[in-house]
Amino acid sequence: MIAGPEKSNHGSFARKLALTGSMGAGKSTVLDLFDRAGWLTMDSDRVVRGLLERDRETQEELRVRWGNDVLLNNGSANRAEIGKIVFGDEAELKWLEALLHPKVRHCWMGLLEKSGDDPVIIEIPLLFEKNLQTYFDASICLSISLQVQLRRLAQRGVDEESARKRISRQFPTEIKVKRADRVLSNDGSVEFLKAQVRELIGQP
Repeated sequence: MIAGPEKSNHGSFARKLALTGSMGAGKSTVLDLFDRAGWLTMDSDRVVRGLLERDRETQEELRVRWGNDVLLNNGSANRAEIGKIVFGDEAELKWLEALLHPKVRHCWMGLLEKSGDDPVIIEIPLLFEKNLQTYFDASICLSISLQVQLRRLAQRGVDEESARKRISRQFPTEIKVKRADRVLSNDGSVEFLKAQVRELIGQP
């Protein structure tokens, strides 16, 4: 369990935090808890979904690359079809990341710039893989065992083979934990996770 935010280089408590962790670790739950505590938050996965569902430039890039089958009748991206393509082909995954990641980074860097003295936490799944932690005062990683992770993903409808394949695309949780400034454990109940977040942000 963590004792509090990491000190920043300016001598005050860290106010610009990055949140990371593997699939199914509970990052969205933690973001919601910070949001309720008055922090500015951004979910990078949600930004990606927004680009796929509403950004016409992104959708046209996908159509040119993979054809009309990756778009639904309303023009939004068929995420299931795209998943089949990129999680079976490393080159296609890298192409998709090269398309989406700069747009996502533009969004969260804009929030960091606009936040001023307000505390902000941004969820970035590939924080350490892309060496983005240097943009923040401190990083937080959600720790979860593989067994619990697979069970939670199964509850979302992700079969074990697909889950393991997707998990393997990221650093193992153990590496993320070692690189993070603070760690939250999410192998237990939601109440246990809430207690850790309250302790982190100094709430009773």
